[in-house]
Amino acid sequence: MVTKHRIMKQGILSISIALIGFYFIYWFNHSLLEHMTTLTNPKENTIEVPKTILTISKTYRITTICIGLLSLYFGIISFLKKHKIGSIGILLAVFLIILTFIPFWQYAIQ
Repeated sequence: MVTKHRIMKQGILSISIALIGFYFIYWFNHSLLEHMTTLTNPKENTIEVPKTILTISKTYRITTICIGLLSLYFGIISFLKKHKIGSIGILLAVFLIILTFIPFWQYAIQ
C-alpha cells in the first residue's frame, strides 16, 4: 500500500537529486575553469587542451545526464500520483539535462 507520505517523499527526492546535479555542474565547471586557466599560454594567448580533459568531460556529461534522468523518474512517479511537487522535480530535471550541454567554463575564461 502506497501512502501519501511516500509519494511526497518521491517528489522531494526528485528535487533533491536535481539540486545535487546542479551542484555537480557547478563543481565540474569551476574545477575545469581553474585547470584551463593554468593551461593558458600567455605568449600565444591559446589554450592547449589535453585528451584526458575531453575524456573527463564526456564522463561528466554522462554522469550528469544519469542524475537528471533519475530525478526525472522520481518526478514523474510523484506527478502521476497527482502531487504538484512532482512537476517541480520534472522541470528541474529537464533544466539539469539541458544545462549539461552548456560549457559555462568557456564563458568565464574569456
